Amino acid sequence: MKLVVFPVVLILPAVLSAGSLSGTQYISDCDGYISQGGGIACEVRGSYYDFFDPVACEVVCQNRERPEFPKGVCSGGNVNCTPEVKTRLEVWTLNLMSPNSI
Repeated sequence: MKLVVFPVVLILPAVLSAGSLSGTQYISDCDGYISQGGGIACEVRGSYYDFFDPVACEVVCQNRERPEFPKGVCSGGNVNCTPEVKTRLEVWTLNLMSPNSI
């Protein structure tokens, strides 16, 4: 048993940190909801999600429309992904996905 645990203890931390060494960037749940909700909101407007402007706290579509975005998500030009903000973004995305919103 010790022979199995020893390599795992040595190798696992290296594997877990490999993402940061390879340049892989992990996104937060909030970033995921912004991207997914933005994609849906822009698609309804006949466009595609382009980017999120944290200073203006707006989703920007490729046709430059800026769909309605939940209030209280940004602070000081950033999205602070607190549990409350995450919930607001999740609800926003789920509402966009409902058949009644289209």
